[in-house]
Amino acid sequence: MSRILVIGGGVAGLTTAIALRHAGLHASVYEAHPDTADGRGAFLTIMANGRDALRAVDAEHVVLEQSFASRQVRMRNNRDHGLGVLTIPTPDPDRGPRTMRRADLYRALADEALRRGVEIEHGKRLAGVRHHGGVTAFFTDDSRVGGDLLIGADGVRSTTRSLIDPNAPQPTYTGWNIVMGGVRDEQPAEDRDSYFMYFGRRATCGHITTPDGETWWFANVPCGERDLAGATPAQLRQRLGELFAGDRIDTVRAIRATADDRITATACYQLPTVPTWSRAGMTLVGDALHVASPSTTQGASMAIEDGVTLAMCLRDIPDTTAALHAYERLRRERVERVVRTGFRRLGPRLPGPLRRLLRDRAVTRRVHHPEADWLHLHHIDWGTDVSA
Repeated sequence: MSRILVIGGGVAGLTTAIALRHAGLHASVYEAHPDTADGRGAFLTIMANGRDALRAVDAEHVVLEQSFASRQVRMRNNRDHGLGVLTIPTPDPDRGPRTMRRADLYRALADEALRRGVEIEHGKRLAGVRHHGGVTAFFTDDSRVGGDLLIGADGVRSTTRSLIDPNAPQPTYTGWNIVMGGVRDEQPAEDRDSYFMYFGRRATCGHITTPDGETWWFANVPCGERDLAGATPAQLRQRLGELFAGDRIDTVRAIRATADDRITATACYQLPTVPTWSRAGMTLVGDALHVASPSTTQGASMAIEDGVTLAMCLRDIPDTTAALHAYERLRRERVERVVRTGFRRLGPRLPGPLRRLLRDRAVTRRVHHPEADWLHLHHIDWGTDVSA
């Protein structure tokens, strides 16, 4: 396979290109935005399974160099009483979740891709595809490029998904927007490896403090899909102040102190299943294929797993159609199960199993869900021949 076209230069696209190069395949990335470091101010967590997948292609360092450990979630109610400490399953203490700025991850992945010989072009928004044994991608700037396979890593509103199947389902709105921001020196220095998650009377929010003293916070705002579109930072702060009025929540102090240029709001979506994954020399990875609620904290990690698994299939199975069938066989059940777990975690209340376990408790207790091991302890063995 002489050339693979990757549409999208986010986590999914860049990781896929890195994995393809690790498999000895040629990859080029075409990103619609002019700058890879998109999403300034937001942050994300790479879970143990995401780190494992990066380790399989010798790329875990892109996370380790600019992130910090986030080992547990300290859950508290609207009166600032401890509900429990949720421990996140890890293979060992040094391989647990890591939190970092989204923009830093984009830059690090792009640098690693370039170092490995991946070509990255910006300002290339996909408009159409023609299949002729190989594929030709047409972009909105009237340019075109040919290759043997096109991989759609173009996100929630994927053009590639619609080109593969014009009747493909579209992501559905979850019922809430997530507002995020960051501010320095607004929280105590202790427990900097922990997320604090607050279940207020009207909404949920939380924060984590970086080793150098920045507090990164988020708030889940129940609202209409477009209610916060175009809202100014001052309006967002006011909305959050109303949501958490009367609650005793430490995160609110950080929200009030955050500068305007550090506040962002994003509508949250879910896409539980895509019937057709591949067609005519095209396939999908990441949010173009499955969109999980942010409450799963698995969006980036699932995208990384997708890219590594797809690269293994293309490495081991010479026939492209057969390789894409193997990719779907290896990934469909897992990614759809992840999205389903997000359906049970929407809204300001605790998830049902945790609510029953911690009901009426005002003291901290440590909680571990063995059923979550399938998610966080997933291992990808690069040495496995997936054609066997």
